[in-house]
Amino acid sequence: MAATYGQLGNGYVPQAPSRPAGVAATAPLAASPQSRLFASPATSPFGSWDQLPGGMSSPEEEPDPDFDEMVSDLRRSFVGWLKKAELELKQHRSDIRRGRQAFEEEKLSVWQQFMAEKQREVEKIREDRRHAEEEMATQLRQVQADIEEARQRIGEERLRVEQEGSQRRRGVAHEYEKFRQEYGLFEAERQRLANPQLAAESTVDLNVGGTIFETTRTTLVQQQGSFLESLLSGRYQVSRDRYGRIFLNRDPEHFRTILNFLRNPQTPPMPRDLAESEALVQEASYYGVHFFPFPLVFAVGGHDGYEHLRAMEVLDVGNQCWRPCRAMATERTYFGAAALRNRLHVYGGQNLDYKALCDVEIYDCLRDSWEAGASMRFPRRNCASCELEGRLYAVGGFDGTRIIDSVEAYDSRLKSWMQMEPLPTPRSSAMATTSQGKLWVLGGTSGTRLRSVDVFDPRANRWETLKGEMVDVRSAGQAANCVHHVFALGGTDNEQRIHFSAECLDPDDHMFSLRAPMQESRMDFAAAVISDSIMVSGGQNGSVLSSTEFYRPELDEWQAGPSMAIPRYGHQCLLCSL
Repeated sequence: MAATYGQLGNGYVPQAPSRPAGVAATAPLAASPQSRLFASPATSPFGSWDQLPGGMSSPEEEPDPDFDEMVSDLRRSFVGWLKKAELELKQHRSDIRRGRQAFEEEKLSVWQQFMAEKQREVEKIREDRRHAEEEMATQLRQVQADIEEARQRIGEERLRVEQEGSQRRRGVAHEYEKFRQEYGLFEAERQRLANPQLAAESTVDLNVGGTIFETTRTTLVQQQGSFLESLLSGRYQVSRDRYGRIFLNRDPEHFRTILNFLRNPQTPPMPRDLAESEALVQEASYYGVHFFPFPLVFAVGGHDGYEHLRAMEVLDVGNQCWRPCRAMATERTYFGAAALRNRLHVYGGQNLDYKALCDVEIYDCLRDSWEAGASMRFPRRNCASCELEGRLYAVGGFDGTRIIDSVEAYDSRLKSWMQMEPLPTPRSSAMATTSQGKLWVLGGTSGTRLRSVDVFDPRANRWETLKGEMVDVRSAGQAANCVHHVFALGGTDNEQRIHFSAECLDPDDHMFSLRAPMQESRMDFAAAVISDSIMVSGGQNGSVLSSTEFYRPELDEWQAGPSMAIPRYGHQCLLCSL
């Protein structure tokens, strides 16, 4: 009989029930998940299901997939939580280590800053002390210098007073000596007069080439220093004809024209043609008569920033302004030009088509007219040009395809151009002037801009390169010979800088030195020498200029002059004295 559950508590140990006869033994049931999780056979108080009281057998177990999945999820969640907790602990530990390291570094940095500040304070105290000592020493030296300067000033003042007294005494003695010499010269002149009666005459009879002229003495002597003025001064013996009239073996027709001009100086003569004009100018030069009271300065051609120019203007020195003249027949820029006696010659250059020219135009200053001249052998623009010993020179330039080294000269007697010895270095936009009977060519460009100088001896027909070079590289500038010194002015260099500067060549050691700069930077401008001054006009420096400046070498200073009527660059300025 099967045992009850009440008997289990009395120490009853159930026995496994016996199988009926004829019943085969069955395989034990597989352990369910519940039995594996909560009670294993080794730990169950009841042993196995086969040992249940009363011979009870284990119930039929069915597998539960949801329960297995739940257990698996719990296991995975628990394992994930463990790993996460472990990672958080490791991260926290790492943060603690980094925080400690940062704290140590910050502590070290603060300490270093503290020590550096203390060191700077110490250095500042030392520097302040040193400055204070230096300032005290400087003040002491200044006091000593002031004392010494005061002593020197007192001594100089005393010396100046003594020198002024001495100069006054010498001045009085000099004035007395000067008066005595002038009185002696006056007496000598009075005694030297070969013909006192001639010097006192109010009317004069002259026999000029067989033609008799009668005029007043005032008419003939109105231009000081002329041949006629010295003729009537009575200081020289004069030739006379058989009737006692002053005899001059000159052309009477030209003298008539000159005499009529002296009678009415406001109206210059007007020759009929170029030959008569040249002959009249030569005759006036013999008599020392000038048709204009001032030298004539002409600005010819060029470019105004919009077009090539034919226009020409002349400087009215008396009224300090420019006045228009008769224009050229051809527009020209970057041409050569020179004055020969009473005529201006312009040659080469470029026209509206930017073509290099070889034709020549001649301007008669007395007749105010242009005529064609003999053409050059080669077309050229940007050539250097000048006049030397009655010849006009065209030096180098650009023929439209290349920079050339050819040189040609115009002979006014032969009225033709002659080929001369070529340049040692091809040059374009060079500067030219004359000095000591030689032609000087300065700077320019031969692909790169130059500072070298070539000198031409026309008698030997030979070029020589000067050992001394200019201070600055110059191209498209101007050169001039004034008061026996060669000057190089303005231009541009290889860095495209436009110069203000001017430099002068020492005639003894042939070395250049800088002089006072121009008031405006200029390139492609023109220059002319007027008496003891150099005039520059126009040019460009980013804009086209119309301004002029005058340079006095003795004073080494520039002064502004009257502006041209037309701004222009690539032009020429020419001086003509009539």
